[in-house]
Amino acid sequence: MDEVRCKRCGSAGFVKNGKVRGHQRYRCSDCGYNFTDTPIRGKPAAMKALAVLLYAMGNASYGMIARLLGVSNVAVLKWIRHEASGLEDPTTPADVEIVQLDEMWHFVDGKKTSAGSGRRSIRSKGELWPGFWVSVTMQPAEGFSTKSVSKAASS
Repeated sequence: MDEVRCKRCGSAGFVKNGKVRGHQRYRCSDCGYNFTDTPIRGKPAAMKALAVLLYAMGNASYGMIARLLGVSNVAVLKWIRHEASGLEDPTTPADVEIVQLDEMWHFVDGKKTSAGSGRRSIRSKGELWPGFWVSVTMQPAEGFSTKSVSKAASS
């Protein structure tokens, strides 16, 4: 059996101090901390680091990571949020405009005109810097004829 040590200061000096929930309780002689000789709660730091790494690579969802590691997806979410709280906020160069797109089925200008997948759209694609690309999807202008585009594409 491993030698019992204080969970706060690591000292080997302790005295028995009753029982709690069926486990022997000890009191540290150096710092006065009460503890039991039970395993430390939680998952190993290496497992949490692996979860954050898998998520940061962008190829794995919370659910997939949870199944791989045998934990709940809420636990994975909390690990990633904890790590993210220590990071600084990202910055964007002044000459780049940020556009946040919601789902494609949302309506533009009220419920009169749908910008969903049922209508034609114009897509402009470009490279922001090597390895990163940008795609912008817009509705055709009012005077734009979609018939000419479909005829040109078919011939």
